[in-house]
Amino acid sequence: MPCPLAAQDQARQEQVALDQTSPAETPKDSAPQDPAPQSLWSWLKEGKISLNARYRFEGFERDGAPFTGTAYAPTLRIVSGYETPDFHGVSAFAEFNAVLVTGPADYSVATIPSQDRPDRPVIQDPRNMDLSQAYLKWTHRIADKNLTLTVGRQELALNDGRFLSVSYWRQNHGSFDAARVDTELPHNFSLTYAFINRVYRVVGDEATDGTPPTHAHLYNLVWGKPDRIRAALYGLLLDYRAPAQFSTSTQTYGLRLNGPYKFDDNWSLVYTAEFAKQMNYGTNPNRIDANYYLGELGPGWRGFAFKAGYALLGGRSLTDKLSTPLSPPFNGWTDLFASNPSAAGGNGLQARYLSASGPIRFLDGALATLIFYDYHSDNLHVHYGKELDSAMAYKVKRVSDRWEIGFRFGRYWSDRLFSNALRTSVYTSFTL
Repeated sequence: MPCPLAAQDQARQEQVALDQTSPAETPKDSAPQDPAPQSLWSWLKEGKISLNARYRFEGFERDGAPFTGTAYAPTLRIVSGYETPDFHGVSAFAEFNAVLVTGPADYSVATIPSQDRPDRPVIQDPRNMDLSQAYLKWTHRIADKNLTLTVGRQELALNDGRFLSVSYWRQNHGSFDAARVDTELPHNFSLTYAFINRVYRVVGDEATDGTPPTHAHLYNLVWGKPDRIRAALYGLLLDYRAPAQFSTSTQTYGLRLNGPYKFDDNWSLVYTAEFAKQMNYGTNPNRIDANYYLGELGPGWRGFAFKAGYALLGGRSLTDKLSTPLSPPFNGWTDLFASNPSAAGGNGLQARYLSASGPIRFLDGALATLIFYDYHSDNLHVHYGKELDSAMAYKVKRVSDRWEIGFRFGRYWSDRLFSNALRTSVYTSFTL
């Protein structure tokens, strides 16, 4: 489900006067009172408060051993944040996140000992309470172009999120300790660089793999023309510092082109073409030489999009395959393909899919999505299985644009990998 990174900068506010009394009006024999506390409070009141509450009930059923029952998770996500006003280009943002289990629950979070239930499918929404974001941002304007430096714990995404992003669907999004520079360049170019020192995964601080340290570098050079094309040349150099993650230290370089290309107010061409090369890097003891391909094509009409897609995550063996440890799950809402598989006699993943999305005309504020996947391995072309996903998100405009209700449904039919699975979610959220 679509969503932004961090809160955007507000317009610069007028500076509050430090002393309401002019020097000529101040008696010489009396010292002026310090107006700082009142001025500081007035300034802070101009900041932006954000609040989101999302309740979700999720069920996950998988056939076969070791699963003996359906997992179900009733959880409530409460997020509150505050962004200060801009002062000489500097602002600060902090956000607190709490995930509560609101009733009887029965599901597994495998890397948290107290919540590990091996006989139940995994739902990655553990109880959690943490400081999800806390950063300082400085923005400077040079020749009508913005230069922005963001330092601290923050949400990051690289293009469509395939190689790096947070998981907006999960109740705990995840975040990164990072220093990030964004700069606008002439001729419709922009450049982003980020150094990532630590990853905060959706499983939270209590998980054995919840906060792995890294030395990671992200580069993304983007050029585009509105309603025509966006081209991104990117690199991600990921070097984990903990032995448990050494095998996923990689360097990835890629080129991505995507639209839509609009012909007029009604019609457009929806397209994506992407290639990336991934190799071992840093602490990784294995040799990796894997390719990534993505292609999507289809028509767009009055808010509807229909497309056929193909994604390949290369894999030759258990250790020589493409990995995406900093991304949320792709390729199906059952999350079975959250990582590039090596099983059932094959390695890697080929995903062919058809998708349709658009508004529901008779229900103002509703957006529906339908996707069908067919999965094979890259090496040996083993047929893994098929999946059908559907979703709807509805903003209840008759009550408030801030209130949304929706559902997700995923059904997987196994051939040679995993077992048959059914995953459903219903939710309601309210945002201030």
